[in-house]
Order: sequence, then C-alpha cells, then structure tokens
Amino acid sequence: MIPELYVGPGAPGAALRRAAELLGHAPTDHPDARVLSAEGADIGIDQVRDLILWARYGPALAPRKVALIGPAERLTREAANALLKLLEELPPHLAAVLFAEALDQVLPTVRSRCALRWSGGGEEPIRAALRTSGYDEEEIAFLLSFLDRDEDAAPFLAARRNPRKEWEEAVAGAEKLDLVGLAKELAERAGDPLSRWALGASLARRLPRAGADEVLQAMEALARGGKETVATFLTELARVLVWTGGWPDVPLEKRLEWAHKASLARGELEDNANPRLLAEVVALWPRRP
Repeated sequence: MIPELYVGPGAPGAALRRAAELLGHAPTDHPDARVLSAEGADIGIDQVRDLILWARYGPALAPRKVALIGPAERLTREAANALLKLLEELPPHLAAVLFAEALDQVLPTVRSRCALRWSGGGEEPIRAALRTSGYDEEEIAFLLSFLDRDEDAAPFLAARRNPRKEWEEAVAGAEKLDLVGLAKELAERAGDPLSRWALGASLARRLPRAGADEVLQAMEALARGGKETVATFLTELARVLVWTGGWPDVPLEKRLEWAHKASLARGELEDNANPRLLAEVVALWPRRP
C-alpha cells in the first residue's frame, strides 16, 4: 500500500479513523498497531527504530499491521531520514498512515513518499454548504464522490451549477481531443474541478496506449502551464489509477506502483525539480522493461 499522509483541520481524526478501518479495530492497545506520537516536542529516532523492528514481522490478529504516525512535522530530521526507507518499501503486511497539522513543515522527502489526503474536518460542513446553495441530495452525493479538498467545493458554492450535466459534457468533450489537445485543455482549465477530473482521467487512461512521441508532445504542452498544471496531472493520474481503477487491463499491483511514482514525482516537483522532465518520466514509466 502507498503510505497516506492526511492534512488539513481534520487530519488527526481522519488518520485515526483510517487506521481503525485498515486494522478492523481501534489502534490503541492492539498488538498489530503501533502509534508514533510526539514525546515532548518531537517524534525521535528511537521511536522510529522501534517501529522498523516491529514492522519486520507479520500481524498477529488483524489482516495487516498499521503504523499511525503524527504529527509528521514533529519528526526530527534524524527520525524522518530513518523512516524514509520503510515508507519507500512498505512490507506487504504493513500500512502506514501519517497526519500533519502544518504540511509546509513536513520534510519534503517524507511528503513525496506519501499520497496526500485532505481532511477539512469531515464532509458534513461541505454537505451543508451545498445544500444551502440549492443542490439536492443526489447532486450532493455526486459531488462528494469527487471532492477531496475543501477548495474544490468553492466553484459550486459561488454559483448554482448542474454538476452531472457539466460532467457528462466535460467527458464528451475530452473524448474528442487527442492526447496533446487534452494536455493543453488541462493546462487551461485546471482551476475548474469538473473539467480537471474529466480531462485528467481521459489523459491518464490513454497514456499506456499512446505512442512515445505523442506522450512527449503532450507532456511538453502540459509543462507550459507551469508547476501547478503538472502537479494537477500527477494528482489526477494517481486518482485514476488508485480510486477509479483506470488502466484495468494491468494488474492492480503495477497500477499502484505507477501511482506511487506519480506521488513521489509530486513531492519532487515541490522541491523545484524540472516539471517537464518529471511529467515525461512518469507518463512514460509503463513502457519500462
């Protein structure tokens, strides 16, 4: 499994719920759970070393072991460096769930090895806001299946929209574009969630079957939109591979590995790596031997 890093106001509670879901039991006082929390001011190297030793062996009772770690920004640099190897190569029997209260203070090397999960304190505030804006329960359920960041809800609160119709139109429009056209359109419309989801999903699904030259041209067009556009592409690629089952003719294990590459690249992008080169490496990855 890809390590998960929960951020946002509701991150601690969301991470705890996720750990309990994976474990099938509350993570406190369970032999197959290990909770790393700040002792005093920090999470130290000795705690991480103990975790690494504990992680070597399979679970005793639960389907898997679960490590709950946070706040991640409280990891000392020494502890974070020791944790990196485990996050890079999680044993099949181990899930790692982290949370952060201040994402900008989490070491980039830790961020880049995790799939980010936004938690705004629960979906009920967004549900209530959408309801107040005039959306019915079916429309709200449809939107909540996509919204994973509070800011994604903003365009639907600013004006009453028809999300399902717009989604269908966006999907139909994406189907008419070639790979380069999709990349250009994504660069132009990344600010609108519905367009971003439709274009990003279509682009991601076509990558494995497109020619290498076409992929390179598409990534060049994408990079012209800047780091934010490339970051959007990497996020949507991971979403398609992990959450929507894109690329279904390839085993899940390889899809997850590709998603992990996209997540790592997103972290490297934040560390001022070359956007075009990163996009090209990730997009062409399935062609490796």
